[in-house]
Amino acid sequence: MEIKDLEALVAIVESGSMSAAAQRMNTSRSNISRRLKKLESDHRVQLLRRTTRRLEPTEIGWAMYEHAVKVTQELSALEATVLDMGRNLRGHVRVSVPIGLGQLTLGPALLEFSKAHPGVTMELTFNNRIYDLLDEEVDIAIRVANSPPEHYVARELSRIEWVPCISPDYIEQRGSPATPSELTEHDLVTPPVRHNRLTLSFFSQQSHERHVVDLLPKLQCADMNFLKRSIISGNGIGVLPYYLISEELNSGALVRSLEGFDSDPEMWGNKMFLITAPSLYPSQTVRSLMDFIKQAFSENGAVGKMLKGQFNDA
Repeated sequence: MEIKDLEALVAIVESGSMSAAAQRMNTSRSNISRRLKKLESDHRVQLLRRTTRRLEPTEIGWAMYEHAVKVTQELSALEATVLDMGRNLRGHVRVSVPIGLGQLTLGPALLEFSKAHPGVTMELTFNNRIYDLLDEEVDIAIRVANSPPEHYVARELSRIEWVPCISPDYIEQRGSPATPSELTEHDLVTPPVRHNRLTLSFFSQQSHERHVVDLLPKLQCADMNFLKRSIISGNGIGVLPYYLISEELNSGALVRSLEGFDSDPEMWGNKMFLITAPSLYPSQTVRSLMDFIKQAFSENGAVGKMLKGQFNDA
């Protein structure tokens, strides 16, 4: 049972409809409906029934609503307490985040955290590799991977979609591949690969068949922002994480390529993790920053808002 599911139930009962609840929580009606269905499915009960004018709780619905009100009130009180304690945070914290995500969204958010807590000093590095947090003296790392590294404490923050993308200028000059096999006829921009060869795999949305193609990249670079600029300038086709190009996709500076095919989510990592070294007693500063980062990845957080269009979701 998630707190957001309970908050959705409270909003529906108190506002009387899915639409009004969605407006109250600043989200979509489909999201509210999905959270209600999850509650009912998890507990195998009907929580609401529709009357001629509004949604009314069932008997078990009223019981869960009363419980949800208490839980959400206690959570609000806890958040207020944490906020009050956070005003007096002290100490030094070391954070490592992926280059693209750090420079684009999470870095500016961390600056807000630093500004809000004058007693906290922060060492921030932009790095894409997973390394020994203890040897490098890193308190918190954000990493993209298929699974978290062993011997660390990892919390999944988000799924990651890798999007084949292309610029309108490139399409005008060279056209756009209709199938993965046609990528061999185009220039490819990519993160560094071994032996100067890259194997990409895609899944057909219609047949669910796997398509594998071996390619020779035109340009390789570890800096994702540089790769994005290269693709925008018409230097080639790339497969980049959605969070890095969401603004460009919305503006039309980049468009999705290979419509009808999904890139293999495990090519470069399909999840974003918050990683820390094992510790029974992390400092209040580290705990507060971890909560801040998780909030940034929530539905209405700085990173979460940017991720909403992943997988073509509305």
